[in-house]
Amino acid sequence: MYYFIINPHSRSGKGSEVWKQIRERLERDQVSYEAHMTEYPGHATRLAAALTSSRHPDEAPKVLVILGGDGTLNEVLNGVSMSAPVTLGYIPSGSGNDFSRSMGLSRNSEKALQCLLRSQRVRPIDYGILSYTDGRPAHRRFLVSSGSGYDAEVCQNLFSTRLKKFFNRFHMGKLVYLVIGIKQIVLCKGSDGCLTLDGVKKVNLKQIRFISSHIQKCEGGGFRFAAKADPADGYLDLCVVSGVSRLRLAVLLAASLAGKHGRLKGVRTYSCREASLHTERPLLVHVDGEICGRQTDISVRCVEQKVRFLV
Repeated sequence: MYYFIINPHSRSGKGSEVWKQIRERLERDQVSYEAHMTEYPGHATRLAAALTSSRHPDEAPKVLVILGGDGTLNEVLNGVSMSAPVTLGYIPSGSGNDFSRSMGLSRNSEKALQCLLRSQRVRPIDYGILSYTDGRPAHRRFLVSSGSGYDAEVCQNLFSTRLKKFFNRFHMGKLVYLVIGIKQIVLCKGSDGCLTLDGVKKVNLKQIRFISSHIQKCEGGGFRFAAKADPADGYLDLCVVSGVSRLRLAVLLAASLAGKHGRLKGVRTYSCREASLHTERPLLVHVDGEICGRQTDISVRCVEQKVRFLV
């Protein structure tokens, strides 16, 4: 039995078209499944929690298949019970699709379904946890990346712009990342701060543009900020950009598309199991593109190989 959680609004409504094709294939092949459609932001979290909340010792393993973008995948990750016998599958229908890109999964919906139905391989992978304060202590899991500063500003702007729907209509969704990215380079404001790695190593930073913490290699529609990231090694890969001008930031971002930014001035990379960041002024924070407000103090840590994924 496959349990599908579908975001029909992903990629400006394309998700519903993708689901129609998938449903026809499932029914043609007489595959046993249940379909659950998301109706509002956060609904996928509730659906995943409801589907995996049983603690019965004889409960049969479940396969949850997410049809949506990285944001829908994140919502499911934050709802699923990690103690439940559950395996995740993914059919990408978003604009960025950084998870499937980093994992080497097909971004063609029919090929992705075919792979899921035939696959006998389950790969355990890591996930991250962002901790911060939002009136009270808050925690958010992530499967791709978490970031503070510039990359989070781009994510927030993507939610509010009408350009995303326009570009998606013409199958040019990646261009909206470029347009918003250039805009935010102009608007980006830095902050001094201190980064602590594994509770031991302290790094003082001037004018932080952004700091991203990665499980996967890519974020933001294909920027390879952590080109060496391994999603199953128990470590976070950090990309720190600080002390650079706006023009230099643009150069670094262009180089990161090919993963060639690591040796450029203003970029530092680290590998750690956990990290904490304090900044003098609040920076916007995201997990997998989902906004977590402006924060001065955050921490991230890696949880090793606790997510079972069909590949």
